[in-house]
Amino acid sequence: MSEGEDAPMRCAEKTDETKKDDDSLLCRPTELDKKYARESTEKSLLRADFEFTTTNGTFTVRAYRALAPNAFDRFRGLLNEHFYRKTVVYRSLTGYGVQFGIASEPSLAERYDPNKNATYGCVVGDESEKTLETTTSNKRGWVAFGTSLGHVSSSDSSGGDSGSNDKIYHDRTSEIFINLRDNSEDLDAKCLPFAEVTDGIDVVEKLYSGYGEMSDEIMCNETQSLGFKCDGPSRTELFDSGYSVVSQKFPKLDAILYAEEIALQEKGSLIDARGEGGGFFYFVLSCTILGFLACFFRMHVVNRRRKTVARRASKYTAYVASEQDDLSQLHQTLREQFAAANEGVSVDIKVESEKLKSRVIEQMNERRQQRGSVANPFISSSSLELEDGDQHLEQRSGNDTSNNDVNTIRF
Repeated sequence: MSEGEDAPMRCAEKTDETKKDDDSLLCRPTELDKKYARESTEKSLLRADFEFTTTNGTFTVRAYRALAPNAFDRFRGLLNEHFYRKTVVYRSLTGYGVQFGIASEPSLAERYDPNKNATYGCVVGDESEKTLETTTSNKRGWVAFGTSLGHVSSSDSSGGDSGSNDKIYHDRTSEIFINLRDNSEDLDAKCLPFAEVTDGIDVVEKLYSGYGEMSDEIMCNETQSLGFKCDGPSRTELFDSGYSVVSQKFPKLDAILYAEEIALQEKGSLIDARGEGGGFFYFVLSCTILGFLACFFRMHVVNRRRKTVARRASKYTAYVASEQDDLSQLHQTLREQFAAANEGVSVDIKVESEKLKSRVIEQMNERRQQRGSVANPFISSSSLELEDGDQHLEQRSGNDTSNNDVNTIRF
């Protein structure tokens, strides 16, 4: 990096009208957004990979335009115009998140101060309702624009409830927040993820966190329940003093030395943009479909074999040897029939055979009552026939035909 490149970017003072036209594109947020939005549209950009070099190592971030187009274009514009060069990592909370992105030069930082949105138009435009339907959550490793709590959205800068929670996530300018845990429950209403750390999350976790939360009361109160101390720099110091002053007062803080775009992907779907994640998605989808088909086929086979079991059992002729025989032979024979027909399908043989046995006893007792005999579970008949449906199997014992129905069991 040359000496000229290492110098912080400055913007002309508001009173210096002669220098405004010479300002870097970074000093004109609305024009920056238009340029990179146009480029994204023309190239049909899906994703972009960025490498951040810090005082503690490097990490890589992959941004997806489909998740938040306006955020993607702003982030890509800031990075390619070297906004993040020598910016301090002013908020590092162990096991919670890391935040950076206030410019090292006060005149540039001012252009992205949410409090100055009316002057510079620095707040990123709201995402469309269609985009918000497909967004992801603030899980570990996911990246979103940080928000300055309590400001209104870009679409409501003229008034409204400045403390409204449903407006908080709109207040995005340049600050980046990286989740170090699943913060979806706490932050999904405030931060809209559009990128993820694909490499070097261990570097992010090691960024100096000894100062804890920022010293601003509103920030300190937000994470007080998590037990963080509030000895970090305040927002006023960061916007008004710049990198050199803040780094002297907080010498242990790490910083982003520089960042660069290392890869682009054009055209395709969000699944394609996720790279390896696309293959995994199709794998899971295929397994799910195959699982449903397997379950359906198994249910069909089980039901079919159940019917076969019942049909075979009902056609079987059970012979009872004496009055002392309590149908144990019938019970055992039915169990064997179920086992033979079942062929490994999970059917409760004992329960099903007991049901059939009960029906046999019930119908036999009814027939005995019709003949004037005492109903009991002991059968003295030399034989009985079990029928399937309405099919009538004539008893071949030589008894009177009028008694055939008494000794014939129908199912």
